[in-house]
Amino acid sequence: MNMTKRLRQQLNLLFNAFSFFSRIPVPKSVTYSGQSLSQCVAYFPLVGWMVAAVNAAVIWLLLPILGPALAILLAMVVSCWTTGAFHEDGFADCCDGFGGGYQREQILQIMKDSRLGTYGVLGLCSMLALKFTGLLGLINGLAITEFLLLLWWAHSLSRCSAVLLIWRMSYVRETNENSKAKAVAQSIGLKELALATVWLLPPALLLSTTLLWASLLACAVVTLLWARYLKLKLGGYTGDALGAQQQLSELFIYLSALAMLNTGGLAG
Repeated sequence: MNMTKRLRQQLNLLFNAFSFFSRIPVPKSVTYSGQSLSQCVAYFPLVGWMVAAVNAAVIWLLLPILGPALAILLAMVVSCWTTGAFHEDGFADCCDGFGGGYQREQILQIMKDSRLGTYGVLGLCSMLALKFTGLLGLINGLAITEFLLLLWWAHSLSRCSAVLLIWRMSYVRETNENSKAKAVAQSIGLKELALATVWLLPPALLLSTTLLWASLLACAVVTLLWARYLKLKLGGYTGDALGAQQQLSELFIYLSALAMLNTGGLAG
């Protein structure tokens, strides 16, 4: 009975994660609380599995019909719909905040503004264009199975890197804050971090060694630099910063793989 209760609790956390980080429908019986929303980040990389699966299905179906460029572009559109553009929105808000603000309070205030500014538009357009170009280069240079494995890995690892920020850094609590991300952006323990890391093992074991280590290095560098920047500018992280972390890590995983491909580090 105790084991059954634990399984139900973990299943509830999983559905919390799907409900918060995506538009994937969950049962109406799912319960929510501050604790469950905080602990559900352990399943954040597993949400990446689902997003990657949707992307892979779109590309697999449309590639022979529309060609690589349109297949990737439409997969990106579907991916944004699946997540509600949650992470892209966080990245754009960070571009506006850090681009237009100078002092900590000013940066945080700009990031809370729901309106999108010039820096946010430029940053988001650049992010999407770089992703599209990188993925297009990869799909033309890798075997389709390796390409789809890389998608799985990138969506999982980038989300796990965001969990790492929650574990190591402090959440910046704003005055009179009413942030959607506040519930999940709380301190977590080694248990949640370990569970989040577990979801990396299946794609890591299937990916080629060269791609694995190149992407791990790229993700580690991005995470360290972004964490350092957040520490200097804000003293911690916000929900928007977590979204930016996911987007930056995903992008540089693709770019590191493309660099390896173009420099002869990978067999085409």
